[in-house]
Amino acid sequence: MTNRQRTLPGCRRRVERSDMRHVRIAGLASLLLSVSFGVVRAADVPAGELLRLLDLADKSYLQVRDYTSVMISRERVRNLLLPQERILLKFQRDFKVYMRWLEGPSSGREGLYVSGAYDGKFLVYEPKGLQRLFTAALDPTDARVMEQSRHPVTDVGIGRLLEIVGENARRAFRNGVLRVVDRGIGEVAGRRVRQVESVLPRDPKAGYYAYRVQLAFDEELRLPIRVTVYDWSDQLVEDYIYGELRTNPGLSTRDFDPANKEYGFSAWRIQVPG
Repeated sequence: MTNRQRTLPGCRRRVERSDMRHVRIAGLASLLLSVSFGVVRAADVPAGELLRLLDLADKSYLQVRDYTSVMISRERVRNLLLPQERILLKFQRDFKVYMRWLEGPSSGREGLYVSGAYDGKFLVYEPKGLQRLFTAALDPTDARVMEQSRHPVTDVGIGRLLEIVGENARRAFRNGVLRVVDRGIGEVAGRRVRQVESVLPRDPKAGYYAYRVQLAFDEELRLPIRVTVYDWSDQLVEDYIYGELRTNPGLSTRDFDPANKEYGFSAWRIQVPG
């Protein structure tokens, strides 16, 4: 007979009970480790916690004169979820923005908007086809621009993000309808972030921007570097990540000049009627 065949029934039961104790201990240890490392289930927190994070972000943003980022963007336009795009972004106060599409359907496109300059137009250069021969000067809200985006260029950037989210959150808080969910510590674009979600009335007639907005605040910079938005049908409509964020790099007027030799803008500029 083998050793296994010689095992008595009573001994087998004792072994099984011992194995079960080990399973329980392992399960408890796993739970304790999960709590220790912050892997906990999302839970509601006082609504004022989101306002506190937004206040910290506003104060931090006041110290930002300019920044660069590689923005990862995905939007739903006319109920169609568009492919993800990677965009090099340069931003300077009061409102100067340069963009170069690095990946996605619009790869190679460049855009430039400077408040108060170029007759208030959004300069767009396309490197493909006949469009490569000229720079188009468009109104920021031109229908051709809005066909591919939920926002005009004047809404680009962390500052405008803070304005939109802050206005909605503070109004909902005053009205007693703001719910906030703490989603713990995580990582976005290689940065440690504090993650929270605001839940607003699931009724578009209430006048809020969206139903759910998930925010990730950089723990060091105190700025939001990711915002994910869901509409009243609870479908994803916007997801923006500000990766490789560098604050106050010292951008110059050259960074917002279409004549910059590093850019592709054509000197031949065409005013495109809206």
